[in-house]
Amino acid sequence: MRKKDLKYFGFIFWSHLLLILIAYSSPFLFNWKIIVFGSLILIIQYYIFGGCVLNKVQFDDANEVFLYPYITMIGLRISRYFFRIFIRYILPLILISLAVIWQVILGIKPLIF
Repeated sequence: MRKKDLKYFGFIFWSHLLLILIAYSSPFLFNWKIIVFGSLILIIQYYIFGGCVLNKVQFDDANEVFLYPYITMIGLRISRYFFRIFIRYILPLILISLAVIWQVILGIKPLIF
C-alpha cells in the first residue's frame, strides 16, 4: 500500500469513521444530555487544539475536516469554509435537536443509554 493510501485509508481513517458513524447515530443511541456533553467536549477540543486531534494525526492538520478530502476525491465541490462550519457547529446542533425531538417530544427512549 502506498504511503498516501495509508494516510487516507489507514487505521486512523477507520477509527475516525467509526466515531463519526456513532456520532451521527447518537440521537437514537444515547440520552440527549450525553449528546450535549459530547458536543461541548468536541467544541472544547476545537478550541484547545485548533481542530480535531484525529485530523492532526491523519492529515498533519488539525484544521482539516475529516470528510472533506473524501468528498472532493469523488468529485463533489463544496466550499471548505462552509463545510468546516457545517460539520463543527451546525451538525452538532442538528444532532442535539434531533435527539431532543426523538426522546423528549416523541418520548422514544435511546437504544443504549
